[in-house]
Amino acid sequence: MKQILYFFCILPIFIHAQTITDVQRLYKDLLTNYTKEVMPTPSTETMDIRIGIFIVSINYFREVEESLSLTGSFILLWHDPRLKWNPSSYSNISLLILDPMNIWLPPLVIINRVDKFESIGDGKKFYITVWSSGFVVNSPGDVLDVKCITDLSKFPFDRQTCTLHFIPYGIPMPYISFRPLYKDDQCQFDYYTPNSDWTLEECSQIIDNATDHSNLYVIVQIKRQSLYYTIMVVFPTFLFGFLNPLVFIVPVETGERIGLAITLLLSYAIFLTLASASVPATSNPMCALLIVMIIIITVSGIILYGTTLTIKYHYKKKTDDIWSPLKGFARRAMKRKCCSAENVPVTQDEVVYALDSLFFYGSYVMMILIGFGYFLYVLV
Repeated sequence: MKQILYFFCILPIFIHAQTITDVQRLYKDLLTNYTKEVMPTPSTETMDIRIGIFIVSINYFREVEESLSLTGSFILLWHDPRLKWNPSSYSNISLLILDPMNIWLPPLVIINRVDKFESIGDGKKFYITVWSSGFVVNSPGDVLDVKCITDLSKFPFDRQTCTLHFIPYGIPMPYISFRPLYKDDQCQFDYYTPNSDWTLEECSQIIDNATDHSNLYVIVQIKRQSLYYTIMVVFPTFLFGFLNPLVFIVPVETGERIGLAITLLLSYAIFLTLASASVPATSNPMCALLIVMIIIITVSGIILYGTTLTIKYHYKKKTDDIWSPLKGFARRAMKRKCCSAENVPVTQDEVVYALDSLFFYGSYVMMILIGFGYFLYVLV
């Protein structure tokens, strides 16, 4: 216990403590003749700014407006020789926290922003760390709404790739050159909060210094969470498509065939009205699911026509009133079924049976091909 007390009593004699007076004196010495409107380097030199990007969250993605909103933060590192000092002259102070309004800041502007055009963090106080070596670290953040060209052809199994384009607006090459802060050129996700509708699959950065300005491209790839749309839109769409042909197995004598066909057609039309609120309204490129919906309602209309046709021929009193190609088709169908003779006349029931088989199996083959083609397109 005595040794501990001795340590704490003697230690202040050998340590020269930093005081607020030292900090204020350093602050005054650094900023007395500092001009924040002037770049830290002369015009004959290139100023390297190292950039690291942190994705904080994906706020929303608006398909029709073609815009992506995300929250991001940045780490900007550069060297300002005017902010360099000798720590031994200021009680070994090696870093200083400054108000960003007092020193020069690089004008980092995202040029494909849709809501406003200004520097990242402009008008907001993100305090700056200055090291005794003259290196400055700035960590601004902002909510970024950017223009993003969308491709909804595979909705709701779509992926979207958006590019955020940054330049040091107003300062061309070779005065400012962007450099990556991290060697892997990947965005950082230390503070990322997942989104319930979109999964962030990839985020990378590309720096291009071969043009008039130094360009920073942040490429963000997101994937839609498709479970809700699969259950509420995709599944009912194909369910209606596979229910429609069942009208041809209902006996004509019941009188319910035409009623069932009309009910299914109207039900699907009402479903389309409700589902249209969930499917993005865009035509370049057009959503494949909308094309499937149009094909299915067209097939439903054909099935309704076929139902009316079969009922018409069922109540024909004479086979002479039936169209000759239909009788020929019915004869071939019955021949394959029961090996009947070539010249045996066909009856109304045989014509109706042939038409029922044609529409029933033809509709199901068409629906299977549509479903296979759609899922092959959106999932591959």
